[in-house]
Parts: sequence; structure tokens; C-alpha cells
Amino acid sequence: METIFSTQVTVSLSQILMLVSLTTLALVFGYPRIALFLNYCFFIYWSYFSNTILFTEKGVLKLDSVTFPYIGFGLAVLLLAMMGLLVHNRE
Repeated sequence: METIFSTQVTVSLSQILMLVSLTTLALVFGYPRIALFLNYCFFIYWSYFSNTILFTEKGVLKLDSVTFPYIGFGLAVLLLAMMGLLVHNRE
């Protein structure tokens, strides 16, 4: 747990402002599902691709038996979220 607590993830202010403005626009125009999907996409980007230095060892991307399930789980969650947001139940 110490490794998780001591890891520092950085996100640039321009990316945060872009997420907030896109989410606000989607919510103002009445598209809460698109706003939620945008937040999912930014979260996946920030946690997996933006901070690849956490997965690297001496500048080389380290893909091993731990990294593949980690990235696969994140992409599976994104796919399931997209499918769940696209299904439109009318009751």
C-alpha cells in the first residue's frame, strides 16, 4: 500500500480545464451521458497513458504480466461504460 500512497500522478491544468469545459458544454446542452463518457475517457487517459513514466523502467515501456491485465481491465471498464451509456431503456 505504501507504493500506492507515495505515487504522484500529474495532470496538466490545460487538460483539466478542457475536461471541465467539455463536460459543462455537454451538460448545458442536455447530454449527461456524453459528459460521463468524456470523464471516463479522460480518466483512462490520465491513469494509463499520460503517466506512462510509472510503467517505465529506464525510459523503456515495461509491459509484463502485471501491466497487460491492468491496461486490459481499464479498457474493459471503458467498453462496458460505453455500452451501458448507449443502451437506452424506456420504461
